[in-house]
Amino acid sequence: MSRLLQVLPLLVATGCASRYATSDPNPPVIRWLKPSETAPHGQAPGARVRLVSTQPDGTRTYALILSQGDDVATALLAFANDQKIQSAHFSAIGAVRDPEVAWFDVGRREYKGMTLREQMEVLNLSGDVALGADGRPVVHAHIALARSDGAAWGGHLLGATVSPTLEVFVTAYPVALQKRLDPATGLQLIDPALGQ
Repeated sequence: MSRLLQVLPLLVATGCASRYATSDPNPPVIRWLKPSETAPHGQAPGARVRLVSTQPDGTRTYALILSQGDDVATALLAFANDQKIQSAHFSAIGAVRDPEVAWFDVGRREYKGMTLREQMEVLNLSGDVALGADGRPVVHAHIALARSDGAAWGGHLLGATVSPTLEVFVTAYPVALQKRLDPATGLQLIDPALGQ
């Protein structure tokens, strides 16, 4: 038993070291961005919208279906602008290629953008829409993806190309939510007290 206790730390350390020593054959490409540099920059010509239901209080549910080649972030923002969304939440499943996700570094006040050049399954895409300081819709989305070996990968969505489809369901509310610029981080954050 005492021999096992002596060897166990070595086995654990060796296992951990070998896990991290193996290199990913397709590591992410990394870049740093200021919050102002994270706006969508693609196209989404295949996006289609259908109003699924309208509630008596004005709450609306939409199906937003994206097609091969559509940029996800661009499509979400275009939808919010076209439908004049003031507050909403959404979720989606499907598949994408070449996603770029980000992790916000509070100390640097920047996003660490990470791109993988591969096909991935969308385990979940979720987020919200609120009005920015300029009165226009701002989309905030996070995405969880699966690589071909089943490993999960994700973060704050910067962009991804639909391949072959993405099915988004959006619930839009009649009451506006507004964001304000947070001087500590440089981010626009929802302030529930605004607009009341």
